[in-house]
Amino acid sequence: MSTADTLSPREVLERKLRLALAGNREEEVELFAPDAVVEFPFAPDGVPDRFEGREQILAMSLALDKARRQADFRVLKDKSRLTVHETLDPEVVIAELDAHVEVVATGDVRRVQQIHVYRVRDGRIVHLRDYFAGDGADMVRKALAA
Repeated sequence: MSTADTLSPREVLERKLRLALAGNREEEVELFAPDAVVEFPFAPDGVPDRFEGREQILAMSLALDKARRQADFRVLKDKSRLTVHETLDPEVVIAELDAHVEVVATGDVRRVQQIHVYRVRDGRIVHLRDYFAGDGADMVRKALAA
């Protein structure tokens, strides 16, 4: 990616979320620097809280994607919200995700809330902290527990 087409941190965040929702994990991981780090500060017991490098990040993302497909839910876009906060640090952007998802088999609606803190340098994610709890934590535990 040349400097001319380097995306802003906000654009990187928005693109990453679009790719994640589309299930395009291979293209999504290309938004990360080769030595990027993803952390889950509130990781449930038995779940790794740090993933280093694209290979680990892709493996983690694919495992989460598989768990999402097995749970068979769909995001209710009209009831979900994304709020993006730009910060005084030009590399840092924060996303508040408040998603409502419907479990297809039962019709149950669940709320999944997350906060993502991105550090983006030269159009690539170098560090991402993903804070999640509740129903989101249950899915992460099922997907990634050792």
